[in-house]
Amino acid sequence: MADQVHEKWVRFGRELRRVRSSSGMTQRQLAGRLTMHYTMLGKIERAERTPQREHAEELDAILETGGTLSRLWQETSRQGNVPDWFKSVLSIERRAQEIHAYESTVIPGILQISEYTRALAEDRMITATPDEIDEIVDTRSKRLGAVLEQGRPLMWFIVKETVLLDVVGSERIMHRELGHMAELSESGVIRLQLLPADARTSIGLCLPFWMYRLDQTRTIAYAEHAKGGEVVDTPAEVEEFRTLFGQLQAESLPPSQSVTSIRKIMENRYGDVEEEQL
Repeated sequence: MADQVHEKWVRFGRELRRVRSSSGMTQRQLAGRLTMHYTMLGKIERAERTPQREHAEELDAILETGGTLSRLWQETSRQGNVPDWFKSVLSIERRAQEIHAYESTVIPGILQISEYTRALAEDRMITATPDEIDEIVDTRSKRLGAVLEQGRPLMWFIVKETVLLDVVGSERIMHRELGHMAELSESGVIRLQLLPADARTSIGLCLPFWMYRLDQTRTIAYAEHAKGGEVVDTPAEVEEFRTLFGQLQAESLPPSQSVTSIRKIMENRYGDVEEEQL
């Protein structure tokens, strides 16, 4: 099983591979002059291990880079722990006049309460430090407020019903999360539709995606995957996502009926748990 890639250190690993290749040395040859095994060197190049300051300094000396790797190490170490791809999406999100999204795996990030985000991050990012988790929670919890500060864009979400049935963290957290979503929909901040769990269509099996209309002539799509996501901006590809969203809307419950279903799930699946905590 492959080790987890630390996105923050991908740039460092690529630069190390570049200067090593330019020197004409293999990983084994370079590692032979270092205080590390060649397999560890390979993991650093693939960003599967975090390099230490002494590694960068030693590499600079052997590869005669003039301090390039040490400077890059310092720059990377000062960076936050929010991945670059996520920062790009946040920037797009705050400029959008309309946001349309489909989510089939978890509650859309912009709608997550902090407890849900923390539980999700702790489960998925098993090698992350408490500070890294805190930064991710803080960044995600500010997303909705940051968007609303720019005005009140149309935000339309389609969420697969099974997402609401999967417990993240605890039943109490799920009760609060579903209540938050229902309130946002009832107050008109968002429009929300549920794709029923028993919907007889394969359309809902697609991966999550987002669409951001920036102005009258430009819409950008964002397709999620296990390691982050990909921004799509060619008109033909964006149109494919727009068509897919329309198909999902047709198969989903109307907004008012969706909120009713959310409230029923809160009561029937998580209600007693919440009452016991009060």
